[in-house]
Amino acid sequence: MRYYTHISTACAAALAVDHYTTFSFAGTAPVFTAAGLMLGAVFPDIDETTSWIGRRSRGLAFWVKLIFGHRGLTHSGLAAVIALLALLRFDHAFIDAFCFGFLAHLAGDLFSRSGIPLFYPFTKKRTSFPLYRTGSWIEMLLFAASLVYIAYFLF
Repeated sequence: MRYYTHISTACAAALAVDHYTTFSFAGTAPVFTAAGLMLGAVFPDIDETTSWIGRRSRGLAFWVKLIFGHRGLTHSGLAAVIALLALLRFDHAFIDAFCFGFLAHLAGDLFSRSGIPLFYPFTKKRTSFPLYRTGSWIEMLLFAASLVYIAYFLF
């Protein structure tokens, strides 16, 4: 998934969770919430030097990719469990939104053809429920649908 699709689908998912559940992202710090959500939505790709966040990481992406590879530790089930525990443990707008965005990123990549290594570091085998290929028309449709959903709730 491209960075802009990760951001738009994470925002749409956060709006849905906020609207249809008792968990709320609407708090006293909407700027921190929005920043955390968008940063979390792209952060797992810190393991790819050519990604949007990787190009802005001042060399960190190089080292993360060298040590863990792309779609390694930052895309693993272990990272998802840590993000979920942090989401449930902390009561801070930025941290909650970051963790939710992080989890939304992993969910998005789980449905890509490339998948994610859910059981890393035990195995590098990727799990996938293939719905789309990165950059495909289906991804563009997901992007457009998430924008429409966001617009529906905001306007």
